[in-house]
Amino acid sequence: MARTTRSKRTPDPAAVLRALDAGDGCEALAAALAHRHYRVVARAAELAGERLCYVLEPALIHAFRRLAGQDHRADPGCQAKGAIVRALVALDCLDAGVYRDGIALCQPEPVWGGTTDTATDVRASCAMGLAVSGDPRALVDLAGLLADPEHRARTGAARAIACTAPLAAEALLRFKVLTGDEDSEVTGECLRGLLEVAPDTAPAFVAERLDDPDPTIGELAALALGESRLDVAVELLRARWEETPFKRSRDRVLLRAAVLARTEPAFDWLLGLIVGSDQATAAFVVTELAVYRTNAALRARVQAAVAERGGDLDACFDDAWASSAAE
Repeated sequence: MARTTRSKRTPDPAAVLRALDAGDGCEALAAALAHRHYRVVARAAELAGERLCYVLEPALIHAFRRLAGQDHRADPGCQAKGAIVRALVALDCLDAGVYRDGIALCQPEPVWGGTTDTATDVRASCAMGLAVSGDPRALVDLAGLLADPEHRARTGAARAIACTAPLAAEALLRFKVLTGDEDSEVTGECLRGLLEVAPDTAPAFVAERLDDPDPTIGELAALALGESRLDVAVELLRARWEETPFKRSRDRVLLRAAVLARTEPAFDWLLGLIVGSDQATAAFVVTELAVYRTNAALRARVQAAVAERGGDLDACFDDAWASSAAE
């Protein structure tokens, strides 16, 4: 009689994923982090971060290093490694070593005509983890990442640097802005970071970029000033608007930036423009402010400004703010 043997099989990934989503604790996640299928590991890591399973930090680090030591077939697109690092950051992991490993990680994958590095976002996430780890040499590693071949990694480095010691971060971000980057997104992130770490000294420096020969940099500088919500930033935007006698279409980004500020000085300036500026500018402001159409108090102020102007913007106001009436 032939003997029958039962082979050991890895649990079916689909079944494991269903079980993970149906559960509500951390118990099953540790086993899932050791699973051979990258989708299972990725989902387990995601849930570990969402459920704040701090006890799983060692398992997450082990899973990351296991996958980092294999080629792209073990984790296509770095889906699992990316999810693991994001979970570690969410769990306030302070292990600078794993983040340094991640910053150094490259994963070339074949594409038509060559290869592409799919570990870019992993490096960016590790940059943030390293920045908040408190490691005294974190900024040294982040400075190196500012020269990464991939722009998303450089952007992540700039964002992370803004979470380190303010004076050192300001110096490094200023240097990057002054030397420039082939991708404007990196410069824009540096400008935003500067306004976070140096709210007293950076606004004037950022405002100087409004005149950059590259109009994209000028636009990013304006938006960074608005997003900072600093009163001095709004003053700089207003001063630039008022000192320009012949307005160009690119100058309207100054108004859009003020809309983003969402501060009383910004709203006071914009409402004044509705009353006293040319019709095209006033209509632009009315339309841009409609992003806050659910704000009843602001709606009333905009409507009052339109009425004070004399009525040539009634149709513009009705069109832009119409949906707020039903909300």
